Amino acid sequence: MSKNKEIASLEKKLKADLDKFESAKIKCGIIGRSGVGKSSLINAIVGEHIAEVGEVETTMEVGKPIEHRGLSFYDLPGCSTINFPKEQYLETFNISHFDCVILVTADRFYEDDLYLIDELLKIKMPVFAVRTKIDFSIDRALRRDISEEETYNTVFNDLEQNLKGYRLNGIYLTSADYPQEYDLGQLLDDVYSSLGRIKQQRFVADINITSQKILSKKKELANKIVGMHAALSAVNGVNPIPGLDVGVDISLLTRMGVHVRDIYCLGDEQQHFIMDLLDKNNAKVLTAKAVQFSVKYLGKDAIMLLLKRAGATVAAKSASKYFPFIGIAISSTVGFFLTSSIGKDMVKDAESIATENYNALKSLKIKRNF
Repeated sequence: MSKNKEIASLEKKLKADLDKFESAKIKCGIIGRSGVGKSSLINAIVGEHIAEVGEVETTMEVGKPIEHRGLSFYDLPGCSTINFPKEQYLETFNISHFDCVILVTADRFYEDDLYLIDELLKIKMPVFAVRTKIDFSIDRALRRDISEEETYNTVFNDLEQNLKGYRLNGIYLTSADYPQEYDLGQLLDDVYSSLGRIKQQRFVADINITSQKILSKKKELANKIVGMHAALSAVNGVNPIPGLDVGVDISLLTRMGVHVRDIYCLGDEQQHFIMDLLDKNNAKVLTAKAVQFSVKYLGKDAIMLLLKRAGATVAAKSASKYFPFIGIAISSTVGFFLTSSIGKDMVKDAESIATENYNALKSLKIKRNF
């Protein structure tokens, strides 16, 4: 195989891997009675207001999922209603094609819920049991001098007894108003573990940062995405930059920046979600930093400026060691280094802002209780 064919083959593989990541879809059923907080749970999972809260029945249009990039949520009713008899429930909603099911309650699971769990387990569907609004129970108990820990343990033990004998993927107590607290982070980590590799990457890219573990997984994914774009930049070698003896695809760098921004939840809609949870002054400071990230890395003129600044310090001889494939043209090697260098700065800045956002949201519960 000639060198040109090797480069073409590498470029094809890199593009295919990136396309698989971008096109991956996770189908998740969110099942429960009206009023248990399904829409609020969906919003907390993605860190955006994508599901209408407070609708009488959002589940009648079951063929139309609530979507957030690669995530598709099917907000479904419990199987006790007259419109959806339990015997035909799985077939009616085509649940066998889902990747997982989250069964939601605001108190306990009833006979029809337990029947549904049994049917889901028969088809080996990953099932996660969620009890929402745990903060309401804790607040009520605190007024009676019952500690948060005691209330949490009581509710969890009652739910565990309620579900005794069912081999679920997990039981979780969550709060939509405090997504960084309680068990939402563990729920998302367990859903992640139930998926295949490509879907795991897509899932991590699209969920809210609800734990340090998820933040670490996002960093790992962001670095991987940067590496793929840098390698593509090396084998691409197009669009010469004025003042630099190097070809770099500007659209590739923009695409990389959008991925990093979205992975770290720095988009406009996710910042609006954070603003609704935090006090206005704190939220404005954090939102301004997210805006600065987009200004610095996502505009064409801004990327040109970054390339010129980085390119002025890169010599072709010293840059060659950064690209592991032998036989690539020097200009492409410099393109790899520049893309990789800018990408690493993107991840570093995004990580810093996302960590501030996470810590600010984490502090909400402390302020509430004291």
